[in-house]
Amino acid sequence: MILEDIVVDKKRKIIHIILAVFVLSLVSLGMFASVDSLFSLITMAEVISFSNGIIIAFFFFPLVFYFLICSIYLNLTTRIPRYHDAYIKYLGGIAIVAFFLSFPISFYVHYKLRSENYLICQKISWMSPNKYVKDIKLCG
Repeated sequence: MILEDIVVDKKRKIIHIILAVFVLSLVSLGMFASVDSLFSLITMAEVISFSNGIIIAFFFFPLVFYFLICSIYLNLTTRIPRYHDAYIKYLGGIAIVAFFLSFPISFYVHYKLRSENYLICQKISWMSPNKYVKDIKLCG
């Protein structure tokens, strides 16, 4: 009976690790898209996709990344990482501050891009980021 519990527990740990790695790869893909949008904003490219969600995703990534790595570490070692509380405190603080600052930053970026003669393309949905272009032909 105890041997069956150990086997089930090991299978559960393996499933948790595989799931964490899968979610980590999806989150990393989202981070790549967020960094790409921020890079196009910094370089003032011809086409810029931007919204407050991009800022939130950029600054929430370290916290989500830490939680996923922590879950893998916990499943492998059955110990909580050293300085866990400090990491959560500071990464959570950064995420909360970024959440509240993302709205005024988004308004500023909108104002700045409009003053630089960028045009706004029509949105596909209300959730999609604003697409700013130098020429209206680039909207398609």
